[in-house]
Amino acid sequence: MFFLSKTILGTSINTIPLTPTHLNNITYIRLANGLYDCLYITKETISEPSMDCPDEWDFDTIFHADFNNSTNAGNVDWNLKTVSHLLIKRRNTKKFKWMTIAVKEVHTLEDFTKGLRGNDYTNACHVEYEYAVVPVFHGMEEGTYYTTFVDSEFNDIFIVEKNHIVGTPATDGYCDTTRRIPSSINETINNRYPTYIRNTISNYDKGSCKGKFIELDEENCDFVVDDALRIPYQRELMDFLADGMPKILKHFDGRIWLMIVTGDPTDTADTTYQNRDISFEWAEIGNYESERDLYYTNLSDIEEKWWNK
Repeated sequence: MFFLSKTILGTSINTIPLTPTHLNNITYIRLANGLYDCLYITKETISEPSMDCPDEWDFDTIFHADFNNSTNAGNVDWNLKTVSHLLIKRRNTKKFKWMTIAVKEVHTLEDFTKGLRGNDYTNACHVEYEYAVVPVFHGMEEGTYYTTFVDSEFNDIFIVEKNHIVGTPATDGYCDTTRRIPSSINETINNRYPTYIRNTISNYDKGSCKGKFIELDEENCDFVVDDALRIPYQRELMDFLADGMPKILKHFDGRIWLMIVTGDPTDTADTTYQNRDISFEWAEIGNYESERDLYYTNLSDIEEKWWNK
């Protein structure tokens, strides 16, 4: 049958194809009861169909399993040629700027499979974060962002250095703050009202913190409540507070500061000898969301070339 000079369902190269059929996205493939050389899926639809699997990945390749002693169908071999580092980035979903929190060099296939593992101690409470794994080629070009979303929630007060974290239950601790804006009031002879003088743009928080600061079992994220263990731990905590190093102080209500301990930490008994409170004063010295501030206060190892400017 001919229609508008076209052969319907014939063998001519000008044959009109079958009526297009809507297909849902394919999300599952199952092979069974057979021997298979390979399984290859691509977005490219121009080339002639072939029974041979391509040897190399390209940007249209979705899935390629060659069943060469494994069922791996990813593009690790291909990425190894174009990836020198893997970055872990994070951003507050209410903001646009990313910050890099981890970097790993990629030399072998095992570097991909082992991935990046670690803890993010600079996150604030009651914040939804977007985390991304980003492949990078020698800092010149970033690949696709592979992201996930995390709701950051915790119930205690924590003090953090790069490789050390201590905490106190929220019910046993508090943190009062003062906003510091240095200024002076000068009273003159011939004016009823004083003159206000502010010669600096300084604008930061300072405060005091108090709590039981019970040892944290990092493996189970539980607090150690054995009194026999608490006293030696709290002695170590006093050394930690007095080491002169910048720290992150974060509160279960969402407040968080990059700060340093000032003054003299105190260790006082509350009702019983072993039930002790540790208190200290502190001052804010930087922005906890600044990669530069975290690096220069030794709270991050991320060098300037990885900062998000």
